[in-house]
Formats: sequence, structure tokens, C-alpha cells
Amino acid sequence: MRVVVAMSGGVDSSAAAALLKEQGHEVIGITLRVWSYEGNAKCGSCCSPDDIDDARAVAQTLGIPFYVANAEEIFQDRVVNPFVQSYLGGKTPIPCVSCNRDVKFNFLLKRARALGARLATGHYAQVEEVDGRFHLRRAVDAAKDQSYFLFTLGQEELKDVLFPVGHLTKPEVRAVAERHHLPTTHKPESMEICFVPDGDYAGFVEKVAGPQPSGEVVDPDGKVLGTHNGIHRFTVGQRKGLNLGGGEVRYVQRLEPETNRVVVGPAEGTGRAQFGLLQPHWVDGPPPPEQAVEVRIRHRHAGAPGRIHISQHGLVSVKLDEPARAVTPGQAAVVYDRDRVLGGGWIV
Repeated sequence: MRVVVAMSGGVDSSAAAALLKEQGHEVIGITLRVWSYEGNAKCGSCCSPDDIDDARAVAQTLGIPFYVANAEEIFQDRVVNPFVQSYLGGKTPIPCVSCNRDVKFNFLLKRARALGARLATGHYAQVEEVDGRFHLRRAVDAAKDQSYFLFTLGQEELKDVLFPVGHLTKPEVRAVAERHHLPTTHKPESMEICFVPDGDYAGFVEKVAGPQPSGEVVDPDGKVLGTHNGIHRFTVGQRKGLNLGGGEVRYVQRLEPETNRVVVGPAEGTGRAQFGLLQPHWVDGPPPPEQAVEVRIRHRHAGAPGRIHISQHGLVSVKLDEPARAVTPGQAAVVYDRDRVLGGGWIV
């Protein structure tokens, strides 16, 4: 079949393209140019000129057609602007989910279909067809699993999506690249958000939105303990960088954008056993309320047992068996049945 491969310039998507060609498919490589803030030269993974050059070199090595598609406008509108606004609103965003939903599996999938092709990426996840329905499952390599970022995919997308490296470990993926003599074989991974390669999220927010007002740092009773230079510099569960002195260990319990206050206190104050899900999405329908599920409240979270409740008005809430630390508004809560992704939503 004809397959468009989203090539980021990294080893995972490079190996995905090599595997598909090895299997006899007609492979087309496409890299998305998504970001050119301050000239693009310092942009991180997925969008820098060096990454585009690496992807092109891989395509040349494999002997497949290669194209660059400009997605800067949609990336700015659907990923960057919401990222900034979330921080200003006292939330901690996770832009990779929005990028997958609105750019890779919307913008790019539409273009693949227009070419009569399916879409493949280098994500560590798996798709399985069962009785005509598609299941999204964790990757074999638990340390690299990216299914958390893909909960917005539904039946309409999964029928035309391939994850060629989802059944492999990272060393096996590099071995595929080495077997095909790909120039990205030993390329190191980037763990930062692609448009904030230095990891300074607060600095990026200020570049886009300007300096932010200072405010008070208070304890749960409202006692003023100090000041801060903008709530965009904090996230629930944060301990470092509070600079309050006194020797007492405190954690950010919540952010109050309406008063511009940061509330800090003991670690147990960050725990939640129940919270809501904004814009819930289910891969193939929500779980029944009596079904025990596992809920991951951030990418590196091991998961916590609980249940999903949907009110008669359609409001979705998560009820965990035990309180989880640092349940953070703006992050995604992703619901699993063992290795199968059921869906998820944004924590509120």
C-alpha cells in the first residue's frame, strides 16, 4: 500500500520508513515545518533546519520521495497560542497532545488520504483491529511508550494510522536504522518541547506575551509568605524555586489566576482523589461506571486505579481509589484498561 511517513529527522520515524519500505510498501516521506520563531535556527526537534536536512538524507538513503509541508499557521494557532494561554491561566499545558491531534493526525492525515495513502509515524504505540474496531495499545517498550499522548485518536483516525516501531524496543529501532545505514542511527533524542528547546517555558511565555505581573505566595489560610514574578512560573506539586526561606518544605498546592496568587503548603495538600475531565475523548466509547480502570495523570505517572463517572448532563469525573499527588490542571488524564487506551481528557 501507499504510506506517508511523518519524518521528524529522528531515528524512530527514520526506522519506521525503513521498515515500511522493507515490507514492500510505497513510502513517501513528509516533514512538517511547524515553527520559525526568531528564525527557526534554535528550534528543537521536529522543526529545525538540521532536522529537515536529516529527514531528507534518510529519504535519499532509502530512495523514497521526500517533501516538506508548511504547517506553521496551524501549529501557531492550535499548539503555541494555547500553550501560552494555559500558563497565563494557571494551568500546566502538554502541547504534544494538541500537536498530535490537530497537526499530525488531522492536517497531515488529510494530506496522506488525499494521496490515497495511510499515515505512519515513529510513535511508540500499537494499533490492533478487533472485530472491525480499532484498539490503541501501549508500546512493547514501556520506557518509551507514547500512548499517553495519543488518547485523542478515534476510530476514524486509527483505521488509517500505522505505528511501525510500536512493537520494538529502542535498541531494536536503532538496529533497524543501522541495518539500513541511516544517518540518524545514533542521533540523540530530544526530551524538550520542540519550540522551547532550552526548557525555559516561563521565558518563552514572556517572549510571546510580555512580562507578567508579580503576586503573592500564600499558605492555605491566606497568610502571605512571599512574592512571585508570575504564576506562569509555577505548577502544582512544584517544590523548587519557591525561595520562601524558613527551612520548611512547601509545595505548590494550587494556582489562583483570578487573584494572581500561588498557594503553597505541605505535600499532602497537592493530593486529589476526584477531579473533572474537560473535553473528554474516547477511542471507542467510554467505560461503564462500574469498570475498574487505570488513570495516568501525567506522562511519567505509573497510573492509579479508579473509575470514570459520567453525569446525566455529560460531565465526566475521575474517582481514584486513593488520592494521587500533584493532580495538575491542564495536564491530560489518560484512562487505560490494562494496555489498552480507552480515552482521556484535560484535568480541571
